[in-house]
Amino acid sequence: MEPPHSQDSARIWCDTVHTSLQNFISTVLDAVPLPALLQWKDNTFDEVEEKQQLQREVTVLKMKLQDTSSVHQLEENNNLNKNLVTRSDLDIAEDFYIISASRSPEAAARSPHTDQPSTSIPRHKNGSFTSLNHRDYTEHTAPLIFARFSCEGMFCATSDINGTLKVWTFSPDIKTLHSFVFKSGIYSLHWATKIDKLLYVGTGDSKIKILNISNRKITQELSHPTDNLRVISLASNVACTHLVSSGTDKEQKTSEFIVWDCKTRECLQVLEITPLPSPITSTHYNHNGNLLVCGAMDGMIRVYADYQCIMGWQASSAAITTVKFSVDENTVFAYCKDGSLSQWRLYPMSQCLYNIPVSDTPPQNVQHFGRDIALDSEGKYLLVGRGFQAVVYSIENGLVEDSVLPSQGSKVSCVDWHVPYSTRLCLTATTSGIARIIGLL
Repeated sequence: MEPPHSQDSARIWCDTVHTSLQNFISTVLDAVPLPALLQWKDNTFDEVEEKQQLQREVTVLKMKLQDTSSVHQLEENNNLNKNLVTRSDLDIAEDFYIISASRSPEAAARSPHTDQPSTSIPRHKNGSFTSLNHRDYTEHTAPLIFARFSCEGMFCATSDINGTLKVWTFSPDIKTLHSFVFKSGIYSLHWATKIDKLLYVGTGDSKIKILNISNRKITQELSHPTDNLRVISLASNVACTHLVSSGTDKEQKTSEFIVWDCKTRECLQVLEITPLPSPITSTHYNHNGNLLVCGAMDGMIRVYADYQCIMGWQASSAAITTVKFSVDENTVFAYCKDGSLSQWRLYPMSQCLYNIPVSDTPPQNVQHFGRDIALDSEGKYLLVGRGFQAVVYSIENGLVEDSVLPSQGSKVSCVDWHVPYSTRLCLTATTSGIARIIGLL
């Protein structure tokens, strides 16, 4: 191309060359891999995550090895004493647990109930699990309301009634990574479903805070249209960047149910709650994000497809506090304010398979939701908080009590678990401010 001689043509020619060069350079840079130096920050965090993952594996294996060694030692001692009656495996596990608990300086220093029988394992001979060693997180000074494993189990997030949020790891040692304080309180807590780096926090001032664990700060904030709402439920879609949130006022009369696009920070849709508006208390997506099951204050279970309510039924006269899809997604579990646990078939709609009482003294004034039950990834067991203990229910042949975890000496307020290997890692939070991780074998 030859440059023209007129001044206007020369300017046009220069602009054309500049634009063409810019497009060319942009195309080349898009095709060329990012230099290693510019990837240093991301790679560093990825290496830290990989290291922590390996350390967590080592910790779990050590717990299993320690438990096995202790059990073998106890068996040898029993065999040497001919006057002793033959004892069951669970009796031996109980002795091991008492020994391990007595050696834990943190548990002895923080727990005011060390002299009570809360450190022993209840003798359920038909139980499927043996408790391994446990680890306590004791950095909170107020009753805990939420405790959550991240999606890959790398991190734990716990929050208390004072609005304090802590993100921590438990492998190789318990260590606090980040601490935040929300003056308006925390009313929901949810990890992103794809990666361990994002944590969603629903507060008492209509806000949704999105925390990025890698850079240790709040990167985004979403706001409900109505002021002074408590964001009581959050769920992220595994297939896209959508997030659903439910907000209600202090009296639990007003309700807002919204779909957000976290990438653009836009409100995509305000969902209709039919037949009558009622605050949505708990939400759970299925594996591909096509279905969304919701529990509500009016005791109804609603199922949404493409964000349209396609079915709903009255599951209880009491408010539903937690709902979960089963692993096969043919049924739904619901925990209610009256302390009942039920399982419902989706097709045909509203067929109740099981309904059992779990708690004789359920809380009367429920302000926090979505924390009462946790389903294992294999779909065989359900973990439920019951009074001073957490209980494992087998769900393959109905809701049958299987195992009772060791008591922590105070009321269990939240449960969660992660199944990375053959050992199930259970996370329980209590009103004494202590979070405990227990390995089940």
